[in-house]
Amino acid sequence: MAIKNILVAYNGSESSDAAVHSAVLAHDKYGAHVTGLFAHASATSRLGRYTWVPDTVRQTLDELEADAHAGIGERFTAAIAGRVPEDRLHWIESGGESDATVADYARMYDLTIVGRRDVLQGSRRLELHPDRIAMRSGRPVLVVPRDYRPERIHEHAVLAWDGHRTATRAMNDAMQILETKQKVTVLSIDDGERGRALEGIDVATALARHGIDVEMAEPPLGKKSVGQAILDFCDEEGAGLLVMGAYEHSMFREELLGGVTRFVLENAKLPILISH
Repeated sequence: MAIKNILVAYNGSESSDAAVHSAVLAHDKYGAHVTGLFAHASATSRLGRYTWVPDTVRQTLDELEADAHAGIGERFTAAIAGRVPEDRLHWIESGGESDATVADYARMYDLTIVGRRDVLQGSRRLELHPDRIAMRSGRPVLVVPRDYRPERIHEHAVLAWDGHRTATRAMNDAMQILETKQKVTVLSIDDGERGRALEGIDVATALARHGIDVEMAEPPLGKKSVGQAILDFCDEEGAGLLVMGAYEHSMFREELLGGVTRFVLENAKLPILISH
């Protein structure tokens, strides 16, 4: 079953423009519907507990926001105009906390595409955090770097594999995409925490039974971090997609102490499909 229903989380940032570009390429390949979603929490809703704020101020804020939001919708339309047929192009504007709202909608789509986080000066209520969306939605999220705009989809995917739960979830969530790739490399880096080998089946066999052309790679870790080793391998191979599980350890621990997911998301030059 191919990708047929794509959600793009859009907030008018450069990264969300890159997400639109990737959605167009996916539409070209799969013939999918593309829905742009602008999720936002209004400034006036956050002023609710401040009863001293005059109604005239609230009204002015509402008017300014309405103008700004219309501009974001127009920017999305301009970015995708003529690239997706009208009967397969959709736009939704929804109030509410951005990450939570996108996560709710993501459950209805085959794939959600989000630009890697931009810090929007003065507009934190519009910021999108792809990792949080993946955690909350239970659905795969494709994270696109701000400057990533290839002419076509690169057909070599790398699956970061350690045999644990989140890697397994990512592999299965990405199967619709992996089945269409010309080449899939299973990248396994021995950091002493890989899952145990199983008698009679391995990840390469499981993928090959889906008709996927699989190669295995086990480069030495050396003195690199696992995250750096993954990204270096993708760069060396010229891969067009990295599939990986997000936050095998807790998200709080990774944000506090650093970890593979956080490092890869912050430094990758290629799109990453994450799942939790």
